[in-house]
Amino acid sequence: MCAVAMQKELNKFAYRGLSLIKGSFYADTQKVKNRPEFYKKFMPLKGILLIFAGLCLVQGTILTAQESAAPATNAATAVEVVADDSVPLLLEGIWENSNRYVVFDTDYIASDNRAIPNIVLKTFYQWYDDRAAESPEYSAKNKRDRNNTTPANPERILLHFTPLTDELFTPEYKINVTQEDGDILTADSECSGAWDMQITYSSHKLGGKNTYHVPIAVIGNKLYLKFRVKAENSDSVDVSTVLDGSISDVASKEAGYWLDAGNANGILVSPPVSSEELLSYLVTDSAVYPVRYWETDMEYDANARARLDDGGNSYYVPKHLLVGGLVYTCTLGRRTQIRNVQKIDKLPEPYSMNSVLVEKHAVTEEDKPITYRVRTSTILVFGEPYLTLTDGTRTLEEIVQAANSRKKPPRKPLFPPHGVLDFDWSIIEDPPKDYNRRMLDLGK
Repeated sequence: MCAVAMQKELNKFAYRGLSLIKGSFYADTQKVKNRPEFYKKFMPLKGILLIFAGLCLVQGTILTAQESAAPATNAATAVEVVADDSVPLLLEGIWENSNRYVVFDTDYIASDNRAIPNIVLKTFYQWYDDRAAESPEYSAKNKRDRNNTTPANPERILLHFTPLTDELFTPEYKINVTQEDGDILTADSECSGAWDMQITYSSHKLGGKNTYHVPIAVIGNKLYLKFRVKAENSDSVDVSTVLDGSISDVASKEAGYWLDAGNANGILVSPPVSSEELLSYLVTDSAVYPVRYWETDMEYDANARARLDDGGNSYYVPKHLLVGGLVYTCTLGRRTQIRNVQKIDKLPEPYSMNSVLVEKHAVTEEDKPITYRVRTSTILVFGEPYLTLTDGTRTLEEIVQAANSRKKPPRKPLFPPHGVLDFDWSIIEDPPKDYNRRMLDLGK
């Protein structure tokens, strides 16, 4: 049961509990009619105490249920996946953009084996690197600056990764991914993968919440927050003897249903902001159909389907998405018909996709076993990357020290450079007679 549905049930329980408490209070009040006045005076106080105790008990039960009722499925692929507390190999190294450095694999871990990252903010127009988030052990090993910019105690963040797609490597890594049907997946030219990164902050943020989700995708040395995923479609290639030992492409890498899997605005020291709407794309041979999802309090149903009609063609897509711990829907209530879908000619640009090689083993109609590979895609990204991987020639300590050792150049002079001043001293030696007139009187 999802947290929202459980909360509704608990709210009903709270209402019933208060009704029972209220009923017992009235019953006790009726009983004191035949009791001495001393008891009649103090019985209302007893009822108030009972109501207060009931409220505390019910509220504590609701909060406990909300914290423990976390969905265990991945919406992007609608299958159960196994979360991993270790940092994925593709996230190793120092990542940066114009305003921060992020290190996921710091080798510092919490007692529950969750990774503790380093986040360095490039503050003051990149003139000072602030070590905003790091492990206490790292702070003890590397002395922190004492100034009015950086806090004495940095934020402590814990990371937990749930894969959204397979983590794929190029052949030189000699790391293959074998699926249940025997297909072997490798990256064609660039490594790729996608994860739901759960971030837990050391202190409670808005609303008493301290755990948030940031879905991320990596293609090569670039990390994206706005991306879509889909299952590989290598089975769309017809089995033939001519395929033996060859590499063939699917009819269209873009074809399929691209589920919007990114809803966070950044990897931040403060809680990220999640999108209220998502946009998935159904790509066919002749058109592209954008499908809008919006945040809802419905219970997530991985098996629910919605129908999209275009003329005589009907397509079925997931009705619900579970992205970043939030549930999204593309139809209202129990409806299954997607309305107001506008067809477009192609995907919005710029976009790029990963390239996946699927090694397949099959038997032809002549009972001949063959082995061939199919090139397809599973991750679609839009726009510029959120982070890029540095060249790895310097450590984070060297980067911060070099940045904070810089001296800002002196300001430009107020007046441009000039030679000897040719000042007319006569205005001082022989001032005009009306020099003391008010400025407002001049020109009248």
